[in-house]
Amino acid sequence: MSAPPENEHPLYEQPKDNGRVNIAAAQPRSQRSRRPREDQPLLTYVLVAINVTIFLAGFASPAIEGELFVSGSLFPPFVALEGQVYRLLTAMFLHGSVGHIFFNMYALYVIGATVEPIFGRARFLLIYFLGGLTGSVLSLALGDFFTPSVGASGAVFALFAAEGVHLYQHRRVYANVKGRLRHMLFLIGMNLFIGLAPGSRIDNWGHIGGVIGGLVLAWRIAPRMPRPSAPPRSMREFARGDGNPLRLRLPEVVIYAFALIGGIVLTVNLLASQFAYIIAQ
Repeated sequence: MSAPPENEHPLYEQPKDNGRVNIAAAQPRSQRSRRPREDQPLLTYVLVAINVTIFLAGFASPAIEGELFVSGSLFPPFVALEGQVYRLLTAMFLHGSVGHIFFNMYALYVIGATVEPIFGRARFLLIYFLGGLTGSVLSLALGDFFTPSVGASGAVFALFAAEGVHLYQHRRVYANVKGRLRHMLFLIGMNLFIGLAPGSRIDNWGHIGGVIGGLVLAWRIAPRMPRPSAPPRSMREFARGDGNPLRLRLPEVVIYAFALIGGIVLTVNLLASQFAYIIAQ
């Protein structure tokens, strides 16, 4: 996956006869190479910085790295038998190698740069964390019981799924939606396929859970904008036409969060029962 230019979102594409909006045509050529100030994905930068800082702390000190993984990785026996459910969250900020952190943070930067300005910071964080936790729960429930798992990829996949939902819901507003959705599905499918390869250490269940979380959440809370009468100057200006304000969807977010908590409790109890049964044999 190659990095798109900073302004290469569907809204920035060149105008077409069907009247679909674009920003590039409305901007002076000198401004098209830089992102408007209000479109800066500040939370994306913060999340990348936190993940990289944690990784570098472990990279600089083997003792710190060992402590981080012992205390924070998603290791099902500790979650199911010791009740350490916090690992479902802390594992999202740990990475196992330079390649692992690089590809996850690169993907987070690329997708966050387009999702955060449109969805807004509150929706962005909800999808990132609730989607990532959904990936952690599915990994806990269906992954290898004795294999620890780490990484932000579940949360990143949730953001990819959220943008896919948004593009589909605005397929009459954006240009080249079918091509972008095909490309997104190809990337997700390719990652899942690689995870099936013998010897792969990729946590496919975490990825699948992230996609499910992103799809469900975005389908209900993603912004819904009408086709603007003129090309907006920025993505945030476009998003101000939102006809699906988050405050009206908060009860559904709460229901999702409680369902997630219920899934955690159920999974932990089932795993603990299965482990006790195995020990008793």
